[in-house]
Amino acid sequence: MPIDKKIVVVADDSCGWPNLTRLPNGEIICTYFNAPSHGLEEGDLVCSASGDGGMTWKRRGIVAMHPEGGNRMHLAVGLANNDDLLAFSSGFFVKDGEFTSFAGQWLSRSSDSGRTWQEDSKPKVATPCTDRIPFGRVLKLADGRLAYSCYSSQGKGKPSKTWIGFSEDDGITWSSSSQFGEDDSNEATLLETKSGVLLAAVRTHIDHHIKLCRSRDGGKTWQDDGPLTLPMQHPADLIRLGDGLLLLTYGIRNRGLMGIGARLSKDDGETWRPPWVIHQFGEDATDCGYPSTVMLDEDGTMLTAAYTDHEQSLKKDSKGYRVLTFRWSLKDWLDKKTLKSISDGKKLKI
Repeated sequence: MPIDKKIVVVADDSCGWPNLTRLPNGEIICTYFNAPSHGLEEGDLVCSASGDGGMTWKRRGIVAMHPEGGNRMHLAVGLANNDDLLAFSSGFFVKDGEFTSFAGQWLSRSSDSGRTWQEDSKPKVATPCTDRIPFGRVLKLADGRLAYSCYSSQGKGKPSKTWIGFSEDDGITWSSSSQFGEDDSNEATLLETKSGVLLAAVRTHIDHHIKLCRSRDGGKTWQDDGPLTLPMQHPADLIRLGDGLLLLTYGIRNRGLMGIGARLSKDDGETWRPPWVIHQFGEDATDCGYPSTVMLDEDGTMLTAAYTDHEQSLKKDSKGYRVLTFRWSLKDWLDKKTLKSISDGKKLKI
């Protein structure tokens, strides 16, 4: 039976960049920017929690409080090896609705599931990553290191660069890094395959499609594998569902088609099945995206968070922007034979 794709509002008057992180106790933490603007208003990075698989949400804590005249909005979030929550953040200083300067990169840590946070306004990161813009997930690697991605943007039409930063002491210091995506990249989400290959789903800077980058030597060197989406379909989230089985979710930001798309790979990203649309926000939507997805159970039930300025199933409010979640299932999109061929019966039950 298809899952009722109920739209659940995590927060009104919030513009986004949501990140879903599943805790060891089964709770899901959604971290997001709590102002209805693309960084031109003061606002904090906050988190809400759900103990029922995204059916209800309750505000839990302030991840990074904004400096006077600024905000904390960009983020990369995940778990350390000791299960602390880690959240990189950055933001802008603004005045009268205009950007004035970059507000720096911070690192927050929580040892109580997001209720309280300790902020470090000058984290020890490798020089190329200093004061860059974080994005995506903080990733635990098989060799014990942690990794996150960050980027620099110099404006429309100018080169944009992306780095991966590594920590060997569970997030206390981030002493090494490498660049990937050449000079046409910015927001990137990271994944490690079972065989130890690092993948990055990267938003390009020129026409804003998603391309895949790959490292076979632990992040020292990278190659570009080519595009995964069409122009204006970005940014992406990339997660493992089973042995070799990967799920890419991404924003569809083409006017008139605003929604969330998905693609599957059953060979660790070497090849990809054709894309499909898992949700559309409606004809009146003019801004949306930044999905983050977690798998809720081995039957293929997924939870995706995103933001939008319009959701056709909800009443409008004064400012429009919302962070929301919805459930969906792989079974709604793929027949049993295809599901079985993809999952091979491992981890993801069909």
